[in-house]
Amino acid sequence: MKKENNTNSRRTVIISRLLFIAYILSVIYFMFIAEGFGRNDTGAGYRYNVEPFAEIKRFYRVLKNGYNFKAFLNLIGNIAAFVPFGMFLPMIKSKKTGLINTVIISFLFSACIETIQLYFKLGVFDVDDIVLNTLGGFIGYLLYLIGKAWCKRSS
Repeated sequence: MKKENNTNSRRTVIISRLLFIAYILSVIYFMFIAEGFGRNDTGAGYRYNVEPFAEIKRFYRVLKNGYNFKAFLNLIGNIAAFVPFGMFLPMIKSKKTGLINTVIISFLFSACIETIQLYFKLGVFDVDDIVLNTLGGFIGYLLYLIGKAWCKRSS
């Protein structure tokens, strides 16, 4: 029985690592490669936001005044994009990765993406994206905990 659990556990780690690699590659693709996605196509020169919560407040006001797909996509999309990161991270590490480490690593990964955007003038550097992405990593970790508890309960 114990050998079967080790085999299932190892299989879960391998599958999680493969899915995590696919996730990271898709993030890189959509942020830096996909035509028109993640590009600065405003025609007004490169833009950036370093004021925390400025864009979040602006998009919230836009949504409050009526549905706006771009505002919705920006807020929810930045959170949803990092939910898998928060879910997979504790599964791929051999050592236990807790909530604090997951949030810190989510923050650092998001900050790296935004810094690359700033340096290469791709997309728009936005400190609020870092906040929303980190929130997504946090939510992903909570979903991981819920899934782990559910699996233990059902076995």
